[in-house]
Formats: sequence, C-alpha cells, structure tokens
Amino acid sequence: MNHRERFLQIKEFLKPYQRIWENEIMLMYPTPLDGYDLEWIEDLRRFQDKKDVIRLEKKDVLDYIENPKLIEFYQMIKKLCALPKAQDYPPMPEDRFTWLFIIPKKQHEIKKLAPHLNHLYKKYQIKNILDIGGGIGLLAQSLNNSYDLCVTSVDMNPQLQKTGFERHEKNAKNVLNKVQYKKILVSQNEEFINLMGPNTMTVGLHTCGKLALDLIRVSANEKVPALVNFGCCYHTLIQGDLQNISNFSVQDSSPPLWMNKFALTLACRAHKKMGDKDYDLKLKVKLFRYAIHILLHDHYGIKEIITLGNSSPKLYDESFGTYALEQFKRIKLSPRHTKSELDDFFHNEDLKILIQRMLAAGLIRNALGRAMELYLVLDRAIYLEEQGYEVLVQEFFDEELSPRNIGITATLKCDG
Repeated sequence: MNHRERFLQIKEFLKPYQRIWENEIMLMYPTPLDGYDLEWIEDLRRFQDKKDVIRLEKKDVLDYIENPKLIEFYQMIKKLCALPKAQDYPPMPEDRFTWLFIIPKKQHEIKKLAPHLNHLYKKYQIKNILDIGGGIGLLAQSLNNSYDLCVTSVDMNPQLQKTGFERHEKNAKNVLNKVQYKKILVSQNEEFINLMGPNTMTVGLHTCGKLALDLIRVSANEKVPALVNFGCCYHTLIQGDLQNISNFSVQDSSPPLWMNKFALTLACRAHKKMGDKDYDLKLKVKLFRYAIHILLHDHYGIKEIITLGNSSPKLYDESFGTYALEQFKRIKLSPRHTKSELDDFFHNEDLKILIQRMLAAGLIRNALGRAMELYLVLDRAIYLEEQGYEVLVQEFFDEELSPRNIGITATLKCDG
C-alpha cells in the first residue's frame, strides 16, 4: 500500500465533512443537524429495530439502505480503510499456565502479536525488546516464557511494575533470562537511550497518546532495527505538534487536517461497537441525555452543555421525569416542572422525531471515526518512512475482540 497516496485520499475525503467530525451533535443544538444531508438522516431514521441499528453501528448497511449517495459514502469509507492483514506465523507455545488470569481480549492480542515479534526478533538478530508502556508485563512475560526472548518492560507506574515482577517471579520458565522491569521516562534522554542499541526492537501495544509518538521518534532517532506500535488515546493529542508529524503531511499543496478534541475523541471511538447486550441501556442513556439537554436549553435558559456524570443503570429503568428530577438535584437546579410534565415533555412526538434524527446523524458521524484514526496512523507511518524505514500498516486483531487493531511495523532499511 502506498501510504502517502492513501493519506491524501483520506484527507480529501474527510475535508467536506469537517463540520460533522469536529462537532459533537448535542453541542450543535439548537441546530444539531447542521452539515448533515437530511435525506441520509431520513434513510437511516427508518431503522428503529435493535438488530438493524446494531448493523448500522457496524457499517453493515449496503444491502438495505436506499439513498445512492449514502451508499457511496459507506463504500468509500470501506475502501479507504481497507488494510492488509498481518501475516500469520506458527502459534506460540502454550501450557496450562500461559493464560492464567489473562482476559480473553489480551489473550487474543498476545496470540497474534507474539509470533510476529518472535519472527522479527530472529530475522533482524534482535538482542533485546523494549516493551514500552508494558504495565504488568503480560506481553513481555509471554515472549520470555514462550520463546526465551530477552525483554525489558518499561512503565512509569511502580505498582504495575511491582505486580508484574511478582507475577513473573512465580511463573518464569527461564531462570537465567527473566523479564527486566525499568521505570524510565520514554524520551530523548540518556537513561532511556542507554537501553537501546543496534540490536534493540521497541514495541508498544496500545501506547497511550503522546507515548506512542515518543516511542516512534526516539526509536527512529536511535535507528533501532525494528519497531512495532499500536496507538490509542488519540484524544490527548490536542497540541499541534502531536498531529501531522511527517514532513509530507505539512508540505503537501493543501493544508493538513487538524483535529480538535471532539474529532480526536471520535478517532478513539473508531471501532467502538454497540453489542446486543448493552444496546438497550446505551439507547436509553442517549435518549434521556439528549432530552434533558434540550429541556435545559429550551425551558431553563441553560445554553451550555452541563456535565451530568455517570448515573446508576437502575435510574434509566425509571421514567424520564424521575431521571430528570434526580439530575436537577445533582446540578442544584430547582425544577419548574412536575414529574408528570417532564414525562409529557419526553413523549412529545416532535421531540421524539428530533432525537431520532440526532441518533441517525450520530451513525453518520461515527462512521467517519475509522478514517480519522487511519489518517493519524498513516502520518506516523510516513514519518518513519522519511526516517529510512520500511513500513507496513496492517490489521492484526479480530475487531470484535480487540477494536483498536491497526499496527505499524517498521524495519530499518539496509545501507546500499
């Protein structure tokens, strides 16, 4: 895949939808549908059945939506976000202790990633892996126990490192080659650089926000022979120098995209799917929260969105009137409506249709998240190419088990 070409294609696709992806729908009230194609919204609003909406959330829509332009929109997203699958290697050795106290999501990630890292370790004659943001070191310990690889787990949380050290002391198979734990800041400083060498590989499995960029930049500067990185927590990258890090992205003839906090949060939710089990609660939460913000805006003169915090799921089993009165207590607002009047407000047909349209608009907005995430990832891949690396951007994990599944694998080009 030509990363520069795909990057430009995604940028040009996203630009016309900027008003959509940089604005939360509720924050746009009283004009929450501004920027949306109303015909698209009406097409999607037809679907009220739970199974249909879950399909729409998963963008499994092309066989039953009707608007040709909306179909084209979804088809383009699918095309732009198509990535090659990471190569499968022989599965890692396991025994009955391998997955002790490891949740299914992490098991799946390690099963897929560990053989890939072992392959790179052997091919590029790696002597040590730095597992950046390794937490308690589940990946590091798996690589050590299954393949006898030398791994150093780097994390700034001493409690996580203590827990990981104690866990590994109990189940380490290679007494003379255990995982090393280091509490070192990942940056261009002597202490961290001293961990690196010509035979070091850096790995970051879901490195949060700026940590992924620090890993990439320092690794490239020190010319490590190989690195593997999965980013996450994009919503923290609000500073300008944390976006569009490649020279290519800023030297192109048209300005690069800059994402505000709402856009970055959308990129974080790129793969978040609504499952059947939690559909009913999430729908009720959205219905109630949209309704109360409209109520506060229209009847209480509160134009800004008020943070309501998390409420007990049981509260959403009650009527809207009960919910609203409880929220009024939280925000110390004296109600001017009775419970019965609040329930009547919620069941107003015009309000019902408006909220349905807002929920349909949310489906359109959410569909852009994957392309936005890939824009950020491709920028990092291009940066590494500029630093002399061969780079692959691939899907590693099953999206249903591990939604943030895009990994960068970069290997240093040989001179000559």
